[in-house]
Amino acid sequence: MSTSLVTKTVRSKNRYKTGRFLWQFALYLSPVLLLMLIFPFVTERISSISVGGVNLTQIVLAASITVPWMSQCVCLPIYKAMEDLLGEKELNSCMKRFCEYWLATCVAMVPVLLVFGLPLFFALNWTWTALLAYLILGFLNMAFGQLLVIANIPTNRTYWAAAWVAYSMALLFFPTVWFLPPVAGIIVQLIVMRKYLRYLTTFRRLPALTLTREAVRGFLMGAVLWADKYFLFAAQGGTMDVIAVYMGLIPAVIAYNYFFAAEAMGLDRSIAKLRGLIEYTSYPLVDRFATRVSKRVHAATHRTLILSLATSVMTAVIMYFATPQSFALALVVILTSFFFLTAAIFSYQVDYMGNHVAPQIIGGAHLLLCIMAFSIMPNIGGYYIILGGEILIAIASYLVFRKTWSAPAYDLFWKHAMSW
Repeated sequence: MSTSLVTKTVRSKNRYKTGRFLWQFALYLSPVLLLMLIFPFVTERISSISVGGVNLTQIVLAASITVPWMSQCVCLPIYKAMEDLLGEKELNSCMKRFCEYWLATCVAMVPVLLVFGLPLFFALNWTWTALLAYLILGFLNMAFGQLLVIANIPTNRTYWAAAWVAYSMALLFFPTVWFLPPVAGIIVQLIVMRKYLRYLTTFRRLPALTLTREAVRGFLMGAVLWADKYFLFAAQGGTMDVIAVYMGLIPAVIAYNYFFAAEAMGLDRSIAKLRGLIEYTSYPLVDRFATRVSKRVHAATHRTLILSLATSVMTAVIMYFATPQSFALALVVILTSFFFLTAAIFSYQVDYMGNHVAPQIIGGAHLLLCIMAFSIMPNIGGYYIILGGEILIAIASYLVFRKTWSAPAYDLFWKHAMSW
């Protein structure tokens, strides 16, 4: 084979890989893209409806603010039930295991809805009917979020995107039927897992302590990206500049999704291999491989944060010209969200190495910071307080990350020895 032909073949393969990644990344971002396009068209129709004396827009907005945070809380127990099976080659086993645990876990997570719903009920003076509508909408979105776990098992995101397309189309064509979008998404996912539905009757349950521990872990780690929106919404009486806040969040969302779409899977495989080497390989060999993994982890983190910075600048420029009246709020949200992302990415990589305590402390510190900031200044000023505190939290998360990844082989060997 000639050199030119080899070169063309390599380039063709690289183009294919690049195209495939961009397509998968677009699918990964499909919820953000679809909902950003659709919401401006349906807002007016939703605002014409009231539920229990409360404008439907406020209830839907409350759910949309809650669901991303709540999803981490209610989905981690599902991942825990399947942790020994996760992997592309174990698709059938994962689907079966998911169905065995899903219903019991879904029911067990119902109290989480009250954790999020009751503060809004009292802060916004909702009626019981409005609270019930929020809880129903929250439960349906919770079930939908848990079902999306099965879309994370295969490497492509087709099932994920199909469910979100169904969700978005229901919102576009029937916006006043407020419970329909998550129902549409649930139906798509049930169709995907139709061959495994018979296992739903197994109703297997995680131990109560394990379920609670994973839910709390998800609650605290999810708070890093989402708690500020929840408390701003509550502090401002159920209103906020949605465009400024969500556009300010976009750079962090893009970078966060990039990390999990492009970096996390390879890192997970490398770390899993590192754990496996400990079982049968000498420490010097493990240490050399761990050094390579550590370099890869640092490089992935740098790429993610650079992407966030680049998209932050682009978003700030767009907001300056498109909505100058909201630019100050958008800018401070962009800045704080960058540090939220920094803390979240560092915490994830510390958590994956088995140190679950430090990321939860970081999440708890962030949660307390948001509560304090919006209690003192229930407006844009709260973000200035958060920005100052979040810089310190991001630095602390980096120090924990650096310590964890300075000698990963040694830490894993020690933990492995302690488990004997």
